Amino acid sequence: MLLVSYSFAAFLAVLLLGCFLVPERFRWLFLLLFSLIFYGAGGPQYLVYPLVTALSTWYLGKRIDRIGREAKAYLKTQNFDRAQKKEYNRSVKKRQKRYLILGLVLNFGILAAIKYTPFFYEICNGLLGIFGLSFGFSLPGWTLPLGISYYTFQTMGYLVDVYNKTEEAEENPAKLGLFTLYFPQLTAGPVSRFGALKETLFSPEPMSFLRFKRAGFRILWGYFKKLVIADRLGPAVLVITQDPQTYHGIYGLLGILGYTLWMYADFSGCIDIVLGISEAIGIRLPENFDRPFASKSLAELWRRWHMTLMQWFREYIFFPVSTSNLAKRLSNGLSKRLSREVGNRVPLYLGSLTVWLVTGIWHGASWNYVSWGLANCVVMLASQELAGVFKSARSRFGFTKTKAYGYFECIRTCLLFAVLLMFQYYPFPVVFAMLIDVAAGSRISDLFDGRFAGLGLAAGDLWILALGLVLLVISGLRKESIQDLLLKKHWLIQYLAAFGLFLLILLFGVYGHGYDASQFIYNQF
Repeated sequence: MLLVSYSFAAFLAVLLLGCFLVPERFRWLFLLLFSLIFYGAGGPQYLVYPLVTALSTWYLGKRIDRIGREAKAYLKTQNFDRAQKKEYNRSVKKRQKRYLILGLVLNFGILAAIKYTPFFYEICNGLLGIFGLSFGFSLPGWTLPLGISYYTFQTMGYLVDVYNKTEEAEENPAKLGLFTLYFPQLTAGPVSRFGALKETLFSPEPMSFLRFKRAGFRILWGYFKKLVIADRLGPAVLVITQDPQTYHGIYGLLGILGYTLWMYADFSGCIDIVLGISEAIGIRLPENFDRPFASKSLAELWRRWHMTLMQWFREYIFFPVSTSNLAKRLSNGLSKRLSREVGNRVPLYLGSLTVWLVTGIWHGASWNYVSWGLANCVVMLASQELAGVFKSARSRFGFTKTKAYGYFECIRTCLLFAVLLMFQYYPFPVVFAMLIDVAAGSRISDLFDGRFAGLGLAAGDLWILALGLVLLVISGLRKESIQDLLLKKHWLIQYLAAFGLFLLILLFGVYGHGYDASQFIYNQF
């Protein structure tokens, strides 16, 4: 069941009515039932994966927690000295780590087997091909379960938190099942932490007309981004990016900018719908975007884009890797052989490279995404190394303190982000060839040579896109969200704005026979 469909509209209507009628203390059970229905709508077999993850995580979390509690109780009965206590605690931690590793291997193993086996199969086949060999079998076609990366990351984060004693193990398997299967965030996130979500998820706030209005504005805005902007822009962008031989020069520039806007409108639109639905039923999910295109550096943009995923990577990958024994040994070794300054950079470099390698692979099982992740890492590490030079240069010029220069920094960052996205849809060598071609061969007159007609955008589509992008830019420049802004206005203005947005979606949303307006880009993750 997908978010842009009549079946989901009916599903949501029944859900909202049920949440209004069901007593608050039982609402979490009602949400669990509907989450199971939502996930199982494609077939009962798809429930196997998340249920295995939920039950294994619940059991292993309980085991880790029980070992810790029993050890704490045992220590109270013993008269150990400091050394004995330290040794006993080390043995306890070792036992707990076995269950943690079992959970990580099992659940990340399921994710890797389903999502990445074809990629590794291709790599191995390529290596065998060097020697004139190949596998004598082909892989079966597996369907990727909805949101498998999101619920796997959430549950494994919970398991690590239990191991680190920053979170108590959940006693009720049904509650951990709801945390795993809560249906809105299975589509595109956000990636929530158990400690932050459990109170609002298991004890939702009372439903109210004010909350429903605010949620309704946000849901409409999300569907506007998706149906009016993203689904009109996406097919044209794909025509350009899939045929660089035909669409080069200024068309390449349109593809670079269009792909970025398409991604943002689609992904942030989905997040608006997800957070709006949750708010309507009294559940507060974490924000996933914070005006990313107002950023003045690539690192800042990534702190504002898909924030919950990047926070997860920082917490569960960057810090463990950068503080690992391997990082310390490499740091100490290079400090002795080269200099302390070089050695001190090792944890940052090792942690960053690992995070961005994983980020690339998470976004897609191909070398394109690996290149994209590592390219982002290289640019940000280089920027950090040159930060002192940039600061010194800016201090010499007064114009760097003006608003105009601030806007320039935002535009520069957006262009850099868009250029790096090229690694997602072009092979590594083609990216540089395309950039040279865009820089040297972009002529506005080429837009009138007949190729533009192949993009499938009529004059009306261009006017609608222009309107949509203007509204998108205006909303992105304001610190205040569109729903909060409307709530401050007179009720008549609120009604007219909501009704106008609804009409825009109804009249100008991309529909038609054979058209799939339901698949968000980030559903695949």
